[in-house]
Amino acid sequence: MDLTISMNTVLNFLHSMALSTSNKQWLADHLYEEVKAEKKAASAAKSKKKLTEKEKDELFFSVAGAWKDDPIGDEVLEAIRIGRQPASYERKLAYFEEDE
Repeated sequence: MDLTISMNTVLNFLHSMALSTSNKQWLADHLYEEVKAEKKAASAAKSKKKLTEKEKDELFFSVAGAWKDDPIGDEVLEAIRIGRQPASYERKLAYFEEDE
């Protein structure tokens, strides 16, 4: 409540100054830019927060099994299996002839 009273006092003080429209615009712009900069800094600090091992594990296990019930999951798994060939597998180049 004290903060509200203080802010109202500041606002009343500004109104008592009889500022021109351009002065009010200048003040508003500068206050707004400060707020944007402070929010950006707070957001950057929050995103740079290092995760604890427990948080990393929770994040990892939250997505573990994400494809378990996804029908495309089996297709992706089969494509991976087909793509993996034993070391003894000999690759052959296929040439495609263009029909004109």
